[in-house]
Amino acid sequence: MSHAHILTMKRPHEALGLPVPIGRRLTNLGKGSWVIFLGSLSVFCVGLYVFQISQTAAKGYALRDLEKQQEYLQESVSALEAQAAELQSMNALQERVKGLGYVPVQHMEYVDVNNHAYALAK
Repeated sequence: MSHAHILTMKRPHEALGLPVPIGRRLTNLGKGSWVIFLGSLSVFCVGLYVFQISQTAAKGYALRDLEKQQEYLQESVSALEAQAAELQSMNALQERVKGLGYVPVQHMEYVDVNNHAYALAK
């Protein structure tokens, strides 16, 4: 083959049985590497998305449980406040005082401490 014929051929290495030049091998290898890289990146992104969705769902369930607990505690607080108001009512206090053995005072006398008057025990 003549030198001019070799220059006009698109792939002289194939016609002459020579190995593929390193530049062409790198180009083909680069294309394959990009496909592998982008495929791996896609799989990673999908996995990350699934992980985030499952984390969000778990947090949603935990939030729902905390809201139920909050409702229960608010009901308990309401019941305890009602019970405390009932125990502090005047009727309840009078009944407890009578239960302790106290009697009502009929006539009250006050000691005037400004005039240096003091009560003495007899």
